[in-house]
Amino acid sequence: MQVAKVLLATLLAAGAVPASEWARFRGPNGSGIAETGRLPVVFGPGTNSQWEVAVPPGKSSAVLSSDRLYLTAAEDGQLLTLAFDRATGRELWRRAAPARRVERMNRRNHEASSTPVTDGTNVYVFFGGYGLLAYGPDGDQLWSLPLGPFTNYHGMGASPILADGKLIMVCDQDLGAYLIAVDPANGEILWKRERPDFVHSFSTPAVFDQGAAGLEIIVPGSYRMTGYAPDGSEIWRVDGLTYQVKSVPVLAGDRLFFNGWAPGGEPAVRLELPPFEEVSLRFDANGDAELDKEEIPENWLPDNWAMHDRNKNGTLNARDWAHYRARRVSENSCMAIRLGGRGNVTGSHRLWRHQKSLPDVASPVLYEGVLYLVRNGGIVTALDPDSGAVLKQGRLSGAIDSYYASPVAGDGKIYMLSETGKAVVLEASSDWTVLQTNDLGEEVYATPAIGSDCLYVRTASKLYCFSE
Repeated sequence: MQVAKVLLATLLAAGAVPASEWARFRGPNGSGIAETGRLPVVFGPGTNSQWEVAVPPGKSSAVLSSDRLYLTAAEDGQLLTLAFDRATGRELWRRAAPARRVERMNRRNHEASSTPVTDGTNVYVFFGGYGLLAYGPDGDQLWSLPLGPFTNYHGMGASPILADGKLIMVCDQDLGAYLIAVDPANGEILWKRERPDFVHSFSTPAVFDQGAAGLEIIVPGSYRMTGYAPDGSEIWRVDGLTYQVKSVPVLAGDRLFFNGWAPGGEPAVRLELPPFEEVSLRFDANGDAELDKEEIPENWLPDNWAMHDRNKNGTLNARDWAHYRARRVSENSCMAIRLGGRGNVTGSHRLWRHQKSLPDVASPVLYEGVLYLVRNGGIVTALDPDSGAVLKQGRLSGAIDSYYASPVAGDGKIYMLSETGKAVVLEASSDWTVLQTNDLGEEVYATPAIGSDCLYVRTASKLYCFSE
């Protein structure tokens, strides 16, 4: 398929380090793909394990430099960054952030859920309970930049990336969302782009490299995908995303693929509500220009009041209601977008949408001309990236489970890891088949990393290097 022919060139161009090094969340430009050699089919504790080590709790994923592996964790009240030797798994150092702030989060989130990014020498990390930190190869703290506190109802979850010589971090939250660019050398803020129309989300940006035309930083957010210039100015937007985005955009040439799912985005439960002015006129009994629970008709009430009451004053103001209205008509979908536009290009650049059997958190993976999705319940869908047509859909009978780790691919295989530790290996094709279902024996939330004939997997308590 045409879209597959330009994928490798795009991945090589966008990476801050060579594509063989898995330097950010989900590898080269967030694609989930690395072709580094032979990868195992059968693996697990004590099976095809080159090494395994105990690690502190955390849900961030591993990133790689030529000889190091980096993770974040949280233990004994400390926010930790850890470095390991890739060849042996030996822990080289661990460092604690200067402080720790406890913030509200979903039970499946974690203080150490954001994945580091490395330029091949230094490593940069983000904690919702602190901010940004940079460490040298020997663990020396280079700088720190406290950020927050944040108003993300479920806790922060996006990860930093490197683009155009800048460290980029999206901090979408219910009040005061923004995108920030930091100098990796010293932690100085280079620019900060306010995003007042956005509420909490968890998606990590991707980069569109247009060669001589420059870079675009592509940021999914509530209701909208936005392309920014390296100076933080908005270039284009596409409307129609769901209100709470979690997955990572996948790029191939001048096309972008993205999956967005959130509760309430299914057609059967969508609800069109009147604007605030009309509701206030009809139901604001005390005339305070705010709506409380007793003033709103029961069938219009939010199912999660605390999430929509963003300033936590017990009522909904006009802005709260506007976001709630948008949420009730937002639609879940996997979509394809043609890049290269200017302004609002929803009508001209949104190519197709698929709206059935969508993942909640797991990102899509585009590999060898097929776009793969895995949703909770172990349902795998293969789509034609050119048209969005379903090529095959089936259930992973040995792994009917929830999926929070994103699939990754290499060596002709797709790897899908479930919440309870079932690691399914698919033979990549439009008529995909299951090669093996492995059991890791404990929970998995982190997305695997791929490098040098090895699959690096973090479970609830272990870090593994699986290799044949």
